[in-house]
Amino acid sequence: MDIFSPADVLVLKVAFGASVAYGVQKLISHTSQKPVVEPLIPPRSKTSNLTSNILATPSRNIKTELKRTRKSCMIFYGSQTGTAEKLASIFAKEALFRFGVEGLVADLDNFDYDDLLSLSEENVLVFLLATYGEGDPTDNSISFDRYCANLRSKTDLQAHNLHYASFGLGNSSYQFYNEMIKRVDSTLSGAGAHRIGSAGLGDDADGSLEDDFLTWKDETLPQLANHLGFTEQERAPIVNLVISETKSSSSIPLFLGEPNAAHRKGKLRGPWTNSNPLPARISESREVFQNSPRKCLHVAFDISDSTMTYETGDHLGVSPENSNREVERFLRIFGLFEKKDSIFNIGSEDPTVKLPLPAYTTYDAATRYYLDICAPISRYILGSLVSYCSDEVTKAELLRLSKDNVAFEKEVKNLCLNLAQFLEGFGSSTLWNSVPISLLFEMIGKLQPRYYSISSSSLQSRKCISITAVVETQKNDEWSHEFKGVATNYLLAQHFQIRGPNALEPTHLLSGPRFRNTAMSSLIHVRRSKFRLPKMNSVPIIMIGPGTGIAPFRAFVQERAWQNSAHPAGRTILFYGCRRRNEDFLYEEEWRQLETSFKPGTFSMHVAFSRQDPTKKVYVQHLLNQQAEELRELILRQNACVYVCGDAQRMAKDVFTAMAQIIGEDNAFDGDSQAYLKTLKKNKRWLEDVW
Repeated sequence: MDIFSPADVLVLKVAFGASVAYGVQKLISHTSQKPVVEPLIPPRSKTSNLTSNILATPSRNIKTELKRTRKSCMIFYGSQTGTAEKLASIFAKEALFRFGVEGLVADLDNFDYDDLLSLSEENVLVFLLATYGEGDPTDNSISFDRYCANLRSKTDLQAHNLHYASFGLGNSSYQFYNEMIKRVDSTLSGAGAHRIGSAGLGDDADGSLEDDFLTWKDETLPQLANHLGFTEQERAPIVNLVISETKSSSSIPLFLGEPNAAHRKGKLRGPWTNSNPLPARISESREVFQNSPRKCLHVAFDISDSTMTYETGDHLGVSPENSNREVERFLRIFGLFEKKDSIFNIGSEDPTVKLPLPAYTTYDAATRYYLDICAPISRYILGSLVSYCSDEVTKAELLRLSKDNVAFEKEVKNLCLNLAQFLEGFGSSTLWNSVPISLLFEMIGKLQPRYYSISSSSLQSRKCISITAVVETQKNDEWSHEFKGVATNYLLAQHFQIRGPNALEPTHLLSGPRFRNTAMSSLIHVRRSKFRLPKMNSVPIIMIGPGTGIAPFRAFVQERAWQNSAHPAGRTILFYGCRRRNEDFLYEEEWRQLETSFKPGTFSMHVAFSRQDPTKKVYVQHLLNQQAEELRELILRQNACVYVCGDAQRMAKDVFTAMAQIIGEDNAFDGDSQAYLKTLKKNKRWLEDVW
């Protein structure tokens, strides 16, 4: 079977010059011809009902847009990292495939909500909303959250014709678990609207988010379809995207990894955002672990020639690229390696579907810069591949794993394999050549930036931003497989390249689109945070951050020291945890130097070494108990602010429990200590930057 079916082909009538073709082809050729090493795991014993030719300008009015696109369902997503958007697309696709329900996947930020409550019962709204931080809406949901808050202040609402479905993406490690979807559900039901199915709550704390979504989807879709008058029936698989290959030409806007048209043209200007990141030169890259098999990098980016600004406590987004090894593996598995530099055009038969790639690019650029080919596999993807597998044994295996959650977790998820790595285990090099590339590109999410707490002070270091990142590497002993984090290993490759071309065999291209990255830079942008120092430097602060959770506190202490001469700092206490003093004590010398910037007794640091004594593990919560008397004084009587940074699932909970016990033991305190700490959170005196 050919990779491109007739339904996947668009007819292009463009004249191509031979000389231009040669030049562009030379420019776009990246990948080595050397084959990927042996497989990581041993061998295992035409679209339909798509709306087209919708030419009218999109409207911000929900009713108008539903009518314009001839959809009966609008699927809103509130997404910070792209997951909710991806799940919304899956929901829309399955609604059409199984029931013939045409849904419009929509960014909440692209609409006004004045007519939301007056929608007729012939339409359904679906909300897939992530909760960000401590119960906050995602950036594209802020306006909708304000709208809901305004609705809750009214008592005469009549929304009895509105029907909706809701699913939240959250993490139960946080206090305000799935708070955003809970607020929305309460608001709409309180206004008289009718929810279809249950309010789904997806939990990322234990990795069950996808399973939670699939369970909710399978329960909700039949009820939604029934309400709209549709019944389930067998239909052809739905593939919205259409891909056609073409030849190189100066007349087409060819993207080779650039994030937008301005980057492609070399005309860069702010504001610097996720979609328009700044190419910032790496001014410093050094390892900050001493005698450890693990690696941790301190990376500083020069922003002196840009308009980029940041505030202490913000996050830095780094846009990575996939490694040579994984790009080649993916291309070979799906029969694309020999044509990796071929140019293709991507479009959609449904103009309301958002394209995951620029209109013109190459297979190499798509898999290197634009698609998250190293993402964990989902049961949904495995189930989608079943129809295109010609081997009956393999087909049965894919079907089993896509249906059996327990087997999937044991045999797929726990191995930490990406899609191409997993499919290698089925042997045949041509087994997956019949999978439509349009389907693959539709299922695989976009390569998203990774975010890191900024470890520099914006007052002391205005023109340079630094981060502190442990290089993510996990070994699977059963298969001798090593999982490598995409972004940190990209930064590690840059680190070795800066040290010298012979420091290590190159793992990434690094030269960037059109070989423009000659100064070793990364694409970065700043994400604003609420993790802020008190406005008054005299307010006492208590900082708790094991491991790389110390990163923002390096910035905090730098800033307090910088301001100290003009505005004397209040009590500044840092609780830090690592394994061993001579192994992973981050910035040890810097802390000694910073202490001299304060008056004696102002700054103190308490360090827990969890592996120093093999007979006794010491963690930061143990150190809190040792300083209980001063902590009670600072929090209860001096209005100190508390900051926690690091692991949300264990550390942050243990710290909260320990601190509640400390507060509860105060002789003058009469009340519920946990409720008191929750009040501190509400009043922004207890702030967390956890993951």
